This record gives sequence, structure tokens and C-alpha cells, in this order.
Amino acid sequence: MKPDRHAAEDAFVAGQYMDFLRAVCGRDGACDRATISRLIPTVDLDSVDFEAGATPSTLFELAAAVWGVDERLAISMFREAADGGSSAALAALGESLSWMGHNEEAEVWLRKAIAAEAGNPARLAGLLGESFVSAGKSTDLHEAEDLLKKGLEDSEEFGVPLAHLLLRQGRTAEAREFLARAVAADVYGAALLLGNLLAEEPGELDAAEAAYWAGISSGDGHSAHNLAVMLLENGETERAHELHELAKRMGDSTPLEASPD
Repeated sequence: MKPDRHAAEDAFVAGQYMDFLRAVCGRDGACDRATISRLIPTVDLDSVDFEAGATPSTLFELAAAVWGVDERLAISMFREAADGGSSAALAALGESLSWMGHNEEAEVWLRKAIAAEAGNPARLAGLLGESFVSAGKSTDLHEAEDLLKKGLEDSEEFGVPLAHLLLRQGRTAEAREFLARAVAADVYGAALLLGNLLAEEPGELDAAEAAYWAGISSGDGHSAHNLAVMLLENGETERAHELHELAKRMGDSTPLEASPD
């Protein structure tokens, strides 16, 4: 059976992406790339192995290509590919949902991906722990901590949600250690949180300023603003206004005011 453009269009509009793939590729190894490109403009199809036929793995590859064009469409394709048995789609779906902040659904798919031993197990564990922290769950603290520490085997980026979790429990020294590691690894956002933590500690103003400057170097305007506030509260008015102007140039136009006691 050759590709069926009309059936492909109908299936695509209906959100039935495996049927769409079957219709657009047919059964003779040919694939109507023109129809795909018309329905998903600017998608790069070079990474998709259409010769494998209309399989969940092919749909996963197509979804991965679509991600750079239409994230929501890609997630819908990941979901159907995962339902069809693609382990790679399980991992991609869990990570995509986590990235978009859909924590409850991300938890479901990340757990499935971990159980299926899909993708990078350390990264998936870290993402699941991060989803717990982002959702504000208070009943999963020990599990979240274990998952985030597992995630650190893949990337220091998980030190930031781990620090948030530890700070909720008053474990300031441990949080500081993980944030320092994240700052050293140039994890965006770690310097701001470390600066905020140190600014509240007696005798740590110089360390707080160094952390904020690390954030500024990474392009974080919030670090510039918070440093300006800290300087203002400590009587360094001229420097505070200089940093406030820098913060505005970097995109943080929050008014310069001392924090309430």
C-alpha cells in the first residue's frame, strides 16, 4: 500500500499519530515527506529512519525532530509512542513534562521509564526528585532526596532542587555545600540561591557578594538586583545604585528597596 495523503491528514488532525505515520509511510518503504513537512512546517526529518516503517520507535524519532518546532505536538507524539512500547519515548516524555512543569504527569511517566530501565537512570531519578520538589510535596522528602542525589551522578544541576529541599528542612550547611558545587559547575540559578543563603548568614557578606558576582557572570540579572539590595542594606549606597543599573540592563527592573525586616 502506498502513502495515503488524505488518510494521513485526517489522522494528524485527529491526533492519531501512529495512524498518521502508517498512512504517510505506506507499506512499501516509501514515505511522503512532503505531506509531513506541509503539516509540520520547518521540521528537519533527516534524523528519522522512515525505512523502519510505522513503528513506535519511528514515531519517537519523529517526535524528537518535532520538538524543536512544536513542543506540545512532540509531547503528544511521545505519549503515543510510549503507549506503543517505545522505551526511549517513555524517558523523553517524562523529561519533557518535567521541563514544562507538569509535575504530576511527569511523575507517572518518569516512574514508568525508571521501571523500564529506559534512558539515563541517574538523570531520570534526578528529574523525578525535582518534580517532587517543584510540586511542593511534603510526604516524599526522603525519596526526593535519594532521587536527587542519584541525579547528581549525571549532572550538578540537581544540586539546586536538592538545596531547596534541604533548606526546607533547615539543613543549611548541607544546602550550601551542594550549591557551591553547582556554582563551580556553572549551573544557572545556583549562584543566586547561594548568594541569598549567604546574605542571611553573619559574617558571610563577602562570600555572598562573590556568589552574586558568579551569577552576574552567568547572565543572571536577579543576582545583580539582589546584590544591589544587600549593598543598600549595608550602607553601600553608591555601589548599590551601580548594581541596580546593571540589573536593569540585564533585564531585572525591580525597584531598589531594602528588604523588610
